[in-house]
Amino acid sequence: MTMQPRPYNSIEQRKQDVRKYSRNAAVSVVGGVAGGLAFFVLASSTFLLIVGLIVAVVGGWVNWSRVQKIVNHKDNY
Repeated sequence: MTMQPRPYNSIEQRKQDVRKYSRNAAVSVVGGVAGGLAFFVLASSTFLLIVGLIVAVVGGWVNWSRVQKIVNHKDNY
């Protein structure tokens, strides 16, 4: 076992980033929909339902586009 830091592995870093952004996309979509529905049920506010759905769509799209950018990356060796 060595105390030296491991060398930079770009492929492993991209795998970790895909996992992170996929998890963030799922959390933002589920959180936005659940939050919007909860506000709608508790406050009977259609506006808050729409805001929650917008948050879900925007959060999912932003993280999905990040994942697509990583997946479509071409290495230049």
